Amino acid sequence: MINWLRKKFKGDRKYFSIVFFIFLIIPVSGIITNHFIESTKENWFDILTNKINYLQTSITSDFNKEQKELINTVSEIKSKLLKNLSDSEESYKAFIEILNDKNFEKYSLEIFAPNGKLIAWSKSVIINQNELFPLPAPLGDIYFLEKPLAYYLSLIDTIHIDSDIFYVTASYPIELKYTLTNPYYKNINFSDKCSEKYSIECMIDYNPFTSPSKDGKKFSFELLNNNEKKIGLITFNKPTLVAELNSIREISANIQAILVFIALILVGYGLKTDYKNLYSLKIKFTLWVLYLTIVRVLIYLLDIPSRLISGPLSEPANFSSTFAFGIVKSPIEFFVTNFFLVLIAIQFFRYSYRYLINRESGNQSLFLKIFSLLLTPLVFLLIRGFAASIRSVIFDSKLRYFKDPNILPDFTLLLMHLNILLIGFAVVATILGLMNILLKLNGFNSKAHNSKLLSVGYALVTVITISFYYLSKEPLVNFIILIIFILTIIWVNYQTIIKSLNSVFNYVLILLIGSIFSIILLNYFNSKLEKESLKTTAYELNRIDESLIKFYLVDLINQSLTDPQVISSFSRRDLNLDALAFIQWSKSILQRESMNSFLAFYDRFGNKSGSFEIGLSPKDKIVPSKISSADEVIFSDESKNPVEKNLVAVKRIYELGIPRGFISAGINFNISKLAASEFPDFIESNLSILNQVVNIKQLKIFLFVNGELAQVYGDVFPSREQIKLMLSSKLDSTFNDGWLKINFNGENYETYLLKTTNNGNEFLTAISVADKEFSWNLFNFFKVFFVHALFILIVFIVLFIIRIGSINYTFKTKLLFAFLLVSIIPVILLAIYNRQIVEERSKESIFNELKQRADYVQNHIQSQLIKTKNRTIPQAALNASNELKISFILFDGTEQIFNSNENYLRIGLLDKKLNSDAYYNLHYLRLKEFLSKENINEYFYDSYYRQINLGNKEFILAVNDAFNKIKIPFSTTEIDVVIFGIYSFAVLLIVLFSTIFANQISLPIQKLTKATEAVGKGDLSVQIEHKAKGELKELLDGFNLMTMELKRNQMELAELERESAWKEMAKQVAHEIKNPLTPMKLAIQQLIIAYKDKRGDFDKLFDKVSNTILTQIDNLSQIASEFSRFAKMPSLKIEIVDLIKILNETVNIFINEKAKIIIQTNLAEALIEADANQLSRMFINFIRNSIQANASKIIFTISRIGNEYEILISDNGTGIAEEFRDKIFNENFTTKSHGMGLGLSIAKRFIENINGKIILDSSSEKGTTFKVIIPAYDKF
Repeated sequence: MINWLRKKFKGDRKYFSIVFFIFLIIPVSGIITNHFIESTKENWFDILTNKINYLQTSITSDFNKEQKELINTVSEIKSKLLKNLSDSEESYKAFIEILNDKNFEKYSLEIFAPNGKLIAWSKSVIINQNELFPLPAPLGDIYFLEKPLAYYLSLIDTIHIDSDIFYVTASYPIELKYTLTNPYYKNINFSDKCSEKYSIECMIDYNPFTSPSKDGKKFSFELLNNNEKKIGLITFNKPTLVAELNSIREISANIQAILVFIALILVGYGLKTDYKNLYSLKIKFTLWVLYLTIVRVLIYLLDIPSRLISGPLSEPANFSSTFAFGIVKSPIEFFVTNFFLVLIAIQFFRYSYRYLINRESGNQSLFLKIFSLLLTPLVFLLIRGFAASIRSVIFDSKLRYFKDPNILPDFTLLLMHLNILLIGFAVVATILGLMNILLKLNGFNSKAHNSKLLSVGYALVTVITISFYYLSKEPLVNFIILIIFILTIIWVNYQTIIKSLNSVFNYVLILLIGSIFSIILLNYFNSKLEKESLKTTAYELNRIDESLIKFYLVDLINQSLTDPQVISSFSRRDLNLDALAFIQWSKSILQRESMNSFLAFYDRFGNKSGSFEIGLSPKDKIVPSKISSADEVIFSDESKNPVEKNLVAVKRIYELGIPRGFISAGINFNISKLAASEFPDFIESNLSILNQVVNIKQLKIFLFVNGELAQVYGDVFPSREQIKLMLSSKLDSTFNDGWLKINFNGENYETYLLKTTNNGNEFLTAISVADKEFSWNLFNFFKVFFVHALFILIVFIVLFIIRIGSINYTFKTKLLFAFLLVSIIPVILLAIYNRQIVEERSKESIFNELKQRADYVQNHIQSQLIKTKNRTIPQAALNASNELKISFILFDGTEQIFNSNENYLRIGLLDKKLNSDAYYNLHYLRLKEFLSKENINEYFYDSYYRQINLGNKEFILAVNDAFNKIKIPFSTTEIDVVIFGIYSFAVLLIVLFSTIFANQISLPIQKLTKATEAVGKGDLSVQIEHKAKGELKELLDGFNLMTMELKRNQMELAELERESAWKEMAKQVAHEIKNPLTPMKLAIQQLIIAYKDKRGDFDKLFDKVSNTILTQIDNLSQIASEFSRFAKMPSLKIEIVDLIKILNETVNIFINEKAKIIIQTNLAEALIEADANQLSRMFINFIRNSIQANASKIIFTISRIGNEYEILISDNGTGIAEEFRDKIFNENFTTKSHGMGLGLSIAKRFIENINGKIILDSSSEKGTTFKVIIPAYDKF
């Protein structure tokens, strides 16, 4: 049984066996799923109980972690206070330093004296003076503290210092009541955190007296504090049986989908060997495309990425295309599709390259040339498809790649950048493969000179591409991009087929070209989108009519009335109605669209009881009698002119049929007040429909009514000539719109004009945006290229390690690194220094600007108090704020007595207390002025404080840049754009020139190294051609002279050795031959004497002499054989060697030669029995002979035929003359002026000694081909 299993899992069969088991598991998983479903139904009560217990335990554990963190923080503060308050003179300084420690920045910390006076506090103050007593909770007990805009987890404790008891309070927000749509708002909500973590709808009631829910679908449990006292109630929806069963089915479906996907992948692995054994490249590529297409369609049908990945990566709003029935419906699906396209493109490029160089051209028929002409338009279609893909990336996505000046993208943008790189690589590789096929169909021969063919072929591709560009109704790319792209493709194609770059560098080069042109197209279509957005903005501005504004107002009123707290607020006096109005406004579409508006509450007598307004103030009193008693919204139009829309809506509120009050909302739409010009940055929305593509603050908008300029938005006012130009511009007769180029203050602006009519008035809306500066274009390019470069670097390193095995630090590499190190580090340091200088100057500008505004305010208030003796300081401050249009805060001691933005103070967004750092520096250190960094949520701003004297009393004046818009000469954003764009361009030039210089400097050294290796392997014919000067020239000339002398000395030495050997051999032969001749002579003489003497034993003596002579003749024959063996080659060191490995090592010696050496084989290895050194010398001799015959291309083709390896050595040199072809293997024959003529003779003798053969296959003026056949090593 075990042997049977081993047999089934042997080789590629194991993959099919696994696939078989997977398809058995799939129906089994279905059966198991049904079992789980039935079991869940039967045991649902127990399962539900366990789930509820788990949720209760988990949520309680999470809440206890929050409590523990608060307790540890208070303990740490107390220990630091006790440790640092030994010196009473420095006590307040210690208070300030400890409470404002960065480790406690998320907490609101206060220290109260024994009498309840607030004596020290952190930057954020939650518990103010007179709010400590009566204590809201026992000392040491954690409790929920409700404030107008948030709930806080709080703790009050005591600390004993010098026999006094001080109160320490610590609080941090656990849930914010309001929401804002901007990057400065950080949502803090423990309920949402639990809901997201446990996939339930969780709600927290922060009232300790709330009763559990009686709804059977919900479960409630008490939240206990550190002393096991109830402080709140958590309620969540119980898990339902339907949801649980759906979850089981979904998990089962996910597992089955993954199993099917794995099975299909394993099928591909199982067919890998059969696929490799296919000979036809066409069939292999067709099968490859078919297999990948099936896998991709299956992934789409199984919805695998979306099943496994949720969030922004699978969000269609981030990218979705209708391509191929919606197969690309999210960024992750786009990545999967691009991955498969890259796999197809790589194989297409590889196979087309092999098709180009592996096969002989043969006779080219007219049909193939016509077919190539029909294929050529595919180049343009691929470019257009590439452009269409990038256009879809821009237009079919809510992502904006160049809107914000952020260098580092988030993960979603990072994936999209990778997608853009992949599709660029796939298109470039496919076009290069197509060009290879076109060249081959037109007769490209890898052995011949193809300059004329290449020139004609490239020119034909260019002409046809340009022709189709002009024939196309919508080519998508402009002419300049098309020309640069096609010329770059031609250059890369030439590099890959003529210069014979390493394949690793080919792929990196394709990635680089794909990256550059994908970014160029991305920037190009983004400019198109920005231009199109001017039209969208114009239409949206004209779309905001009275009916839309009414819809917004009704929506806000109805939304507010769904909140029970709003209804109850009319009968309660303990609520901050200003904060309640802000909370409702923050959740409305008015905040999202950043519209000047208000929301106000009125009592039943029409008196305003609370409101939030921004850019539009509500009335302090309304007339109840004018408002209908019906349940409807009453509108009033308070517009002052036809171009302004100022609508107010009011609705009467009833509670249990009793009128309680009124709720009112208003919107003021005015072009001159667009872009939230009156909004602080921390309130402004970043999701406004007018702010989706181009920041509306960069636009200049002009509204003409009946030919007169009525409203202007922006800091540019057009001249008479420019107004006349806009009014007289010719517009499209169908859409009444048009485009115009206008120059404002030396800058060119793209302007869109739209004419509409309304109520008998003719409106002309002109929207202008400045053309981007060169620094911005550089920044946009390099911020994407920077990400692409990281991916390309990763690919390069991986391929480099795979192909070479380890990184080799050559002289060129070290030289390049040295150049880059010496050049780039100063550039980076200079960029950092420049940025720091600009940042310091920006801070200085902000400080000076705030200081100057404080001067204005101080002088204005002091002037009022001098002129009007009975004017109070708050009245004077109010006048100063209104007249100077400067926002400021005035403190008497630590308490505010005036705030220009009182509405934000009323709702609780601003602290009432003076900043503790400012108080310490101004009051205790007696500094004249102080600049502090403060924040509202995640929005950070600068506040300037100074002491001023008003009416012989000290006050503290504060001016900040949160409410005062400050323009500085160079912002950090602008300098980041300039530095990153220009310095990245400089670094790119440095890398380019450093690579060129490193190559130029190291090239002679590389040539010298390879030539030395060749000499070491016995090739003394090598000569280094160079144009070097100076010491390198002397070195290379010396090397050439050395090899010539070595060769001459070798020839002379060989001649001397031959002469010496022949002399020694002659002596030895004479000596050896003399030895057997002497006994032969004596035996013959003895035989002659016996014959003359007629001796009787002559016959016997004749036999003896004959035997002696025959024996000596055998000795002579043996001596002759031994000398014959001595004259042969030295003995070979036969071992098992890899023919392909030896050939690759030999070819590397000639890497710097002008001749292009190509090894063509489908074999991974070719094992033979031979002498490795003799084999390498044979290949060196062939290559050297080809180079000396002026060959520019040498091709080694290795194939296995039966039990033999056939090596074809072809070149495109001058060939061998016909009269010499029969003599080339003869010893001492040569056609060169130098050399001994032993190369081919020795090669032939070596090959024959290992039972192979070598023949001259063909030779002509176009080149020579030798065929070498060597027996393959038989492992068995």
